Amino acid sequence: CAYCYARDTHRWTVERAATSITSNGAATEAAALPSTEAFERRILVKKNAATLLAKTLDPARLRGDPLVIGTATDPYQPAEREFRITRALLEALLNYRNLHLGIITKSPLIARDTELLAEISKRHRLTVSLSLGSMDGTLLRRLEPRTPAPHARLRAMKKLTSAGVRVGLLIAPILPGITDGRAALRALVAAGKEAGAAWIAGSPLRMGPATRTTLLPWLVRERPDLAERYRRHYGDRHWVSKTYSEALNQRLTSLQEEFGIAPEEGMRVKRNFTRVKRGKEQVDLWSEVRGTGPSS
Repeated sequence: CAYCYARDTHRWTVERAATSITSNGAATEAAALPSTEAFERRILVKKNAATLLAKTLDPARLRGDPLVIGTATDPYQPAEREFRITRALLEALLNYRNLHLGIITKSPLIARDTELLAEISKRHRLTVSLSLGSMDGTLLRRLEPRTPAPHARLRAMKKLTSAGVRVGLLIAPILPGITDGRAALRALVAAGKEAGAAWIAGSPLRMGPATRTTLLPWLVRERPDLAERYRRHYGDRHWVSKTYSEALNQRLTSLQEEFGIAPEEGMRVKRNFTRVKRGKEQVDLWSEVRGTGPSS
């Protein structure tokens, strides 16, 4: 994804594991590529993940906090079809009871594990967050090449919810001027509702260092009309301005209310982003960037 925040995790993983994987040349080969490229081209397979989980997981240490799979890289990326790492982790978790578990994914491959996830839901508090930023398949092919089409993700959601698995639609990140339009967000919320989403939530783009490295060049190439706006709006900050955040929050809240969707974020701690004081919605969320409204 052009907006990915996790690319540097590849570099950190290679640095930490270099001594153990240099023997097969993987570390040397991966280190020869920029981390932004290696993240996509050199997939590191944690074959012993389930064994380590079984040996080290102490539910008492979690203190009720969620154990989340998929916070950096997608646990149902294509390599999962071959290596089944995520499925092995889920099978290991069947040996425990009453944990708070979360899964974040963009992939309909998760539907492969529907029966297993339904069984886990009986033993644990499980929340699946299915990530989808737009119903515009053409836009997604430019913004996040090779990710699954919107209808495939929603079909997986429907299958999971029909089996009793609690699934929510995660609209994140919401890109200013690209995916934040009311009509576009409304189409997403309507589709999520139809697919059985237990909750729908969204959050705006966070412009961390890894994201800046890939998204700003993407904007120059694909949306030059927005590139300078992004630079001015974010400046050296990671987050959008307060004005924009409040306007987007209000837009999401009004859509949640329109469709009768729970204003919560599944396994996440509730933040201001899920409920705000109602008022007249700002029609153009980018007005403060264009200079026709409050300065960002």
